[in-house]
Amino acid sequence: LARARGRSAVLCGPRQPAAVHALAHALDAALGNAGATQRYLRPVLNDPSTGPAGLAALAAEVKAGKVDTVVVTAVNPVYSAPADVDLEDLLERVPESIYLTLHEDETADACSWLLGASHPYEQWGDTRGPDGTVTLAQPLVSPLFESMGEVDLLAAFLDQADLGARRQLQELWRQRRGGGPAFDAEFERWLASGLVPGTAAPDETPQVRWAAVAQALRDLPPAGAGGLEVGFVPDYKARDGRFASNAWLQELPHPVSKMTWDNAAYLSPATAGKLQLVDGDLVEIQLAGRAVTAPVWIQPGHADDALTLPLGYGRRSGGPLAKGVGFDAGRLRQGHAPWFAAGAALRKIGKRHPFAVTQTHSSMEGRPLALDFTAAEWPRDKHELEEQRGDPASLMPPMHAYQEEQYRWGMAVDLSRCTGCSACVIACQSENNIPVVGKDQVARSREMHWLRIDRYYQGTAADPVVQLEPVACVHCELAPCEYVCPVNATVHSDEGLNEMVYNRCVGTRYCSNNCPYKVRRFNFLDYRGAMAPTEKMLMNPEVTVRTRGVMEKCTYCVQRIERARIEARVAGRRIREQDLKTACQQACPAEAIVFGNLNDPQARVTKLHLDERRYDLLHDLGTRPRTAYLARIRNPNPDLA
Repeated sequence: LARARGRSAVLCGPRQPAAVHALAHALDAALGNAGATQRYLRPVLNDPSTGPAGLAALAAEVKAGKVDTVVVTAVNPVYSAPADVDLEDLLERVPESIYLTLHEDETADACSWLLGASHPYEQWGDTRGPDGTVTLAQPLVSPLFESMGEVDLLAAFLDQADLGARRQLQELWRQRRGGGPAFDAEFERWLASGLVPGTAAPDETPQVRWAAVAQALRDLPPAGAGGLEVGFVPDYKARDGRFASNAWLQELPHPVSKMTWDNAAYLSPATAGKLQLVDGDLVEIQLAGRAVTAPVWIQPGHADDALTLPLGYGRRSGGPLAKGVGFDAGRLRQGHAPWFAAGAALRKIGKRHPFAVTQTHSSMEGRPLALDFTAAEWPRDKHELEEQRGDPASLMPPMHAYQEEQYRWGMAVDLSRCTGCSACVIACQSENNIPVVGKDQVARSREMHWLRIDRYYQGTAADPVVQLEPVACVHCELAPCEYVCPVNATVHSDEGLNEMVYNRCVGTRYCSNNCPYKVRRFNFLDYRGAMAPTEKMLMNPEVTVRTRGVMEKCTYCVQRIERARIEARVAGRRIREQDLKTACQQACPAEAIVFGNLNDPQARVTKLHLDERRYDLLHDLGTRPRTAYLARIRNPNPDLA
């Protein structure tokens, strides 16, 4: 501890018990981190009556006949509550149960009254950031349907329904700030800025109670003897089930397993081998007197003798996108152990489950794809990248003089920054009206995503190194797809974009066969069909809505380029770097994706193309891609790696 004093912080996951969090804070106190490497703030949400303990108290009151009306504003608690609470049975015992919801779901089936909730984008309200700063939420769109917000519902119980949510919000903050004749103007300034000034929480200086921490650790339940340790995790896409009706998220490949439209019981290769299980085997999982049936997925790097069960699937209601997809791991959860449990047993039942995954091969087979180096290797081996960049020899005729154009569009992807979160994939889908095709079509390798995140493993199955690489159309200057198109549906612009002319495409798919990056997608079927008026509002009006029989792929968000061009012409200037971002670049939280004009020497993308970590994907093919990659540099702590 003394060696690390003031330089390291001890953290633990949010699913860990309170005693483990207390131990982490005690270690941080011993390291002198308080006020140095970390700050302590009073929690924004700190209501001890919430969670499993609060549900247990409610259950006791319902069983005693003390409750005649229950108002539910939480998101589908019948599904997400621990199984031992049996909230569905409790709600059926209450004479009147009112549920405010956006969707018909398991809780709606159990309640006697159902009220349509307004979408958060249709409501007034306020919220706090992690540091306590208050922001005022105001409607972005008028309500599309007859509905109400949570404030309107609760106000009705207080005989204040006629005030409206906006006035309720304004009066609340008038009381908190003491009112005054100038308050209305001040409130309008808050709305304009989005923040309420002076609401950040002050730093706290808690003191460690060492005896209490030690006692809490002694009170932790002992590890179970035998069986598997189970970890319940909110699913990366569906969370606790609230997003299971979102088709974009259901079809988004899981960042690690690359699974779509499913969840699975994750095991390590060693544990699966010991139990004689392979991917897709159906097993019965038994824990604390309850059982569920789930398919197995063997995950490299997973802990041995442990089982990971993602929540959020196996819905019994909630519409066709959620109902019956995956299995409900929540049926094994208990209130006193919501995240971890010991003593699970698996029984192979002799049946198989089909998965729809978008990547079935996880090795680069020695090819220079997602390149990475450790910090120690980089000074010694960085010369290897020289073979993966520059102008390769070519028998093709001279290219267009792109350097003489006003704009030469290009992109750079920094693999050191990419976390594989897949926000860019969803942003691209939203921006470019990319359809959802469903599990059957994904299983046939017909997914339509223009941007994918490739995931590769290196090392052993027990301790692999994971490498991630976003791949979309790299806009080759010598594009193999263009030479084979018989109708000039794929052509090059003067500014270097590899463009698609949809109304020329006749669906030969020669371009897809000739693309070495495999980034072109073909509409085998009409994935949209007839759309309701509200569904049409989902579409970006600046992008063509394609139909069956058309090849499509990344366009570098050409619609955004043209919008920026028009605005620049109106202003009488060139397109500036801050005027233009692609959808994937805008959504990336790590700023791993940079787009811009390569003919601007001051642009970030130009500087990244000249970086010593830059290399071209499949450089030896001589396609001259406009998207460059920057090799990942890993710097693991030798004491922890």
